[in-house]
Amino acid sequence: MKTTQFIVFILIITTIFGLSAKVNSETDSCSSSLNLQNANLPFDAASLHCLSVWDAHNYILRYSQTSSNIWTFVLSTPAVNSFIAIGFSSNGQMVGSSAIVGWVSSTERTIKQYFLGGTSANLVEPDKGNLQVASNFSLITSQSSRLYLGFQLETSQPQTRLLYSVGPDGFLPVAPNYRLIEHSDKFSTSINYITGQSTSSSQSPYSKLRKSHGVLNMLGWGILLIIGVLYVDLS
Repeated sequence: MKTTQFIVFILIITTIFGLSAKVNSETDSCSSSLNLQNANLPFDAASLHCLSVWDAHNYILRYSQTSSNIWTFVLSTPAVNSFIAIGFSSNGQMVGSSAIVGWVSSTERTIKQYFLGGTSANLVEPDKGNLQVASNFSLITSQSSRLYLGFQLETSQPQTRLLYSVGPDGFLPVAPNYRLIEHSDKFSTSINYITGQSTSSSQSPYSKLRKSHGVLNMLGWGILLIIGVLYVDLS
């Protein structure tokens, strides 16, 4: 009986921690204010517009026109052991676009601009691109199971076709060439900076349903395992 009780206890704890990890990765939302610890922001965080831009991966974008020719962007994503990226494209395609890519390793935090000249790794070039990145603000940090990638662009009007991607788990670009390999997932949107609306032809109306379904699956399997152990013990 003690063995059964111990197994039930472990299953309950595992289920709770699994749900807790899921919730923690979603602690940031547009209903909450941006609160970056130990970050000296050269702008008013309360002035940033906020959009949920990629529901499948819980990507949240905050942006604002800080001055006549400076635009501020802060991308918030679940913490991953890989790179995250936001690209700016003239036609919605990755080839020919420029992207800001960031990652956090055990030894460094890195932000780089990449030019996506083609689909092969050698055509994705670090420290190149068409974006005029302002030098007074750049940020990549991990906080509360989230990654925050922040930067400013010098432009009167950023491109409206935005691309998002996440790298394969366990891969981080390394010196000296900082090459990227193919992302594990990508997403493209079109944004209206004035109205704050973001749309995508590839967005599924069931993306939020899939996320809820995943949480219910975790909870359901945990309960079924507990019932199974109790049934075996009583039979």
